[in-house]
Amino acid sequence: MNKPKTGFFSFTCCQGCQFTILFIDELLDIFKKLDVKHFHLLKEKNRRAEFDLAFVEGAITTKREVIKLKKIRNKTKFLVAVGACACHGGIPSNKNFLERSELQKYVYNQEMLDDSIKATGLDAHVKVDYYMRGCPIIKEEFVDFVHKFIHGEIKKEFQGPVCNECPRRGKDCLLKQGKLCLGALTHGGCDALCPRKDVGCIMCRGPLRDNFANEIKLFKNFGLSEQDIKNKLSKFKEVKVYANN
Repeated sequence: MNKPKTGFFSFTCCQGCQFTILFIDELLDIFKKLDVKHFHLLKEKNRRAEFDLAFVEGAITTKREVIKLKKIRNKTKFLVAVGACACHGGIPSNKNFLERSELQKYVYNQEMLDDSIKATGLDAHVKVDYYMRGCPIIKEEFVDFVHKFIHGEIKKEFQGPVCNECPRRGKDCLLKQGKLCLGALTHGGCDALCPRKDVGCIMCRGPLRDNFANEIKLFKNFGLSEQDIKNKLSKFKEVKVYANN
């Protein structure tokens, strides 16, 4: 059986998801089943290769990154968005709330500013075949995805919010305790790791479109200001809130 030709790519991010992959215990066994053509943290770059599978990490924040991403997409059969930044903009999308003058003063020189665009996930520019969510990704999801892909099967993405996996649902909900939790607004698939540990979900797996109006109303009843609510909802992405205020 031919090994899938595989590439690992990174755009604007902390590269935490790639390091998560590097720290997988069975990584050497996994890589024996892949033909890794490009992974700059491990080996010399191969920019000319064609790929059966590409794992792409990071938000798209510049015109040059758009060009590079489209080149990767054009020579890749199956593209995976890896982590919060690639899936929905992640932490880099916080720059979307800053005025251009602030960016120029504290971050970018003029040349960088001219190249800068609104920070987005990959799917604002190319087709994404699978979203591997989280900040960082979950090791077990990566391992399961690769094992299935090698055998010609595509792992199904989890459908529904974090609440659907939460053991507190219906009996010991953090919201019922007056604690902030965004699980009802967030893509599940993490086994509700944070709520299980008595920590409210912060939406690192990205927003769903449902329940925003009810959650905002509830947070206002908690005494949060509109700015506080906006800060909570936009930590990992610029979120448009479809609600009647």
